[in-house]
Amino acid sequence: MVSQHDRLSAISALVLRRLLLADPVAESKWVSGRPISDPAREQAVVDAAVARATQRGIDPAFVTRVVRAQIDASKVVQRGLFVRWTHDPATAPSTAPDLATIRQQLNAIDDALVDSLGDAEDVAESPRCSHAVDAARSQSYPGIDALHRKAVHAAWNTFCVTPAG
Repeated sequence: MVSQHDRLSAISALVLRRLLLADPVAESKWVSGRPISDPAREQAVVDAAVARATQRGIDPAFVTRVVRAQIDASKVVQRGLFVRWTHDPATAPSTAPDLATIRQQLNAIDDALVDSLGDAEDVAESPRCSHAVDAARSQSYPGIDALHRKAVHAAWNTFCVTPAG
C-alpha cells in the first residue's frame, strides 16, 4: 500500500508542474492581450476532469473543487506577473510560447492529477487532512518565490473536505 505521504507527494509534484506553467500562460496572455480569466476554457478543464473522475469512480465533487483550486492558483500567478509587468514594463515579455502547446501539457497534468486524487480521497476525508496538507506543502516546494508559494496555498486550499488553513 502506498503511504499517505507518497500519495500527497505525487499530488504536490503535479501541483508544482501545473503552477510552473502559469508563467508561460501569463506570458502568452500578456503578449496577445488576452484576459487572465477565461470562463469557457476553465469550465472545459473542469468538465474534462469530472468526466475522467466519473470513468474512474472518483468523487466528481472532490475533483471539481480541487481542479478549480488549481485554476485559481494559476490565476494567482498570472495576476501577480501582470502586476509586476505593468509596474516594471522592462521585465514584461515581448514574445511568448504557443498557448495551445502549453494547454496540451496542462491537460496531461490534469489527467494525472485526477488519477492521483483518486488515490488520495481517503486523505481528503480524514480529520487530520489539514495537517497532512501542511506537511506536504512544507516539504514539497522549497526554493519557490513568494508569488508561487501563495499560489501553492491556493492550490491546496480546497483539498480537504474541511478546507485546509
